[in-house]
Amino acid sequence: MERKDFTCSIKVDLSAAEVIAKISKVPEWWGVAFTGVAEKQGDQFVVKMGGESFFNFTVDELVPEKKLVWLVTDCYMPWYANKTEWKDTRLIFELSAADGLTELTFTHQGLTPDVDCYKDCEPGWKHWINTSLLAYLTTGQGRLKKKINTIYTTQIELPYTPDVIFEKLNQVAQWWPEEFEGKSTALNDEFILRTGNVHVSKQRIIEFIPDEKVVWLTTESLRKTDNYDWTGTKIIYELSGQGANTLLKFTYDGPVFENEKERLAQECDRVIKNNLYNFITDPTWRK
Repeated sequence: MERKDFTCSIKVDLSAAEVIAKISKVPEWWGVAFTGVAEKQGDQFVVKMGGESFFNFTVDELVPEKKLVWLVTDCYMPWYANKTEWKDTRLIFELSAADGLTELTFTHQGLTPDVDCYKDCEPGWKHWINTSLLAYLTTGQGRLKKKINTIYTTQIELPYTPDVIFEKLNQVAQWWPEEFEGKSTALNDEFILRTGNVHVSKQRIIEFIPDEKVVWLTTESLRKTDNYDWTGTKIIYELSGQGANTLLKFTYDGPVFENEKERLAQECDRVIKNNLYNFITDPTWRK
């Protein structure tokens, strides 16, 4: 069966040597937190894409004016069942002459349609290579990720009355996956959600209708790995009777990086359909 590694190509009016030199300036075109060096064979560097994620690279091959290969020696991708899906894959940059220009062909060897992250990584790489790297090579300014306002909604149906669910819902420290500090049981209560020193998000309850609705407002936030800020986001919980059951509707209303909408959906579903659902329905569940 033919292997279908992700690949794409661009052409630029630069020498192959100039292209390789600019690719090695990773933070200028790939919108990630970067530490280390990526200039010569044997160099090592780390990129992070938010949260607890990390990707360790080694410059595995460097053929001047011809080829550059980065090997993923280790990684942690918390958004997927296989959290090391990129490990032992290679990012390959190949250079050739084409119509008086330099053609760059990029291949992520090991990123194929049958792996879980392909649906996110394919559009991600199309942006970083075809748009951001191309812009950096031709204008000196990469096209880093932009934030867009989005609304994402998910829901769960529970075999309890709204008052039972409402009480559980407001015990945020018991089911929210991050560290919790503060109060979350009344109008104007404030609390902090924290993941170590990577992410801090301050929330205030701006609407509190017993057994019907709760709204959190993100008053301040920062994901330090890439300076992602979603201050102003509203997180909305609404309850409605469904016969003997109750429907709990969750809505995220705020900014998200343009290529992270799928990841946002996955994280929201995990928190609501796994953590909150299990906390309400399973007395033995612990986060």
